[in-house]
Amino acid sequence: MGWAIAVHGGARGISRSLPHDRRQPCEEALRHCLQIGVEALESNSPPLDVVELVVRERENIPHFNASRGSVLRASRRA
Repeated sequence: MGWAIAVHGGARGISRSLPHDRRQPCEEALRHCLQIGVEALESNSPPLDVVELVVRERENIPHFNASRGSVLRASRRA
């Protein structure tokens, strides 16, 4: 049996209605995270270590609000 990996942009997602100049960096960041995960899996890293590696990488990308709490609405409430 092989492996599979999926990476997503969080609960908010990346809207196709975003202007290209705002959407492209987010998509590139996710591709970067995916590539890191693929490389780790191809080198036989333990799956849990790969998950941690990819999540940690995504959390450090400023386009996403990972590990900083929920997205605030215009009313400033989560």
